[in-house]
Amino acid sequence: MAEKDKLPRRDHGGLLGLVPIATAAAICAIIFTAPNACAADVGLADLQATARSLGFLDSLQNRAAISIGVVYGTNGHDDRDQAVHVAGLFAGMPGPGSSTIQASIVTADDLAKNGRRFDALYLMPDAGASGSLIADFIKRQHLVSVSSDPACLDAKYCVLMVQGGSGVNIVLNTALASAVDAHFSSVFTMMVKRR
Repeated sequence: MAEKDKLPRRDHGGLLGLVPIATAAAICAIIFTAPNACAADVGLADLQATARSLGFLDSLQNRAAISIGVVYGTNGHDDRDQAVHVAGLFAGMPGPGSSTIQASIVTADDLAKNGRRFDALYLMPDAGASGSLIADFIKRQHLVSVSSDPACLDAKYCVLMVQGGSGVNIVLNTALASAVDAHFSSVFTMMVKRR
């Protein structure tokens, strides 16, 4: 290759030459994974922490089985697939005490139409668009709703916001807990953040 055909070499000093590559990779990751963003928001650790938290709910003490409705939005087929995945993860884990967890999926819009009785609801992050519908339903049915999405606290449609992982983060919406007549053990309420 002739000297004139070579591209000029720029020395950006050490790792600085990698910064544009890392930025481009991050942008590509965001663009190409956006449809699955909700799936990444709900992890196994979130669900395990949720199951443990429900064990402190007085109404679920000494139950053989706990029925959890996994509520999802109706934005697309991916929403349903993610809810099915979460329901499968719930069904494969032990419940509080010696109980088992039975999980089934339901859209936020079909909550009132669904004749199935749930002991608690797990809200997928995409269910937030129906937050007021969910809030009305849990108040009428006296159900605890749980989500890993912190936005549910501001929108007032989840009783518990539970995030698992290396440091478990649990926030109890005390006003909504009172509205749905949910009573947690005093040990639990001392351990969690209250809002």
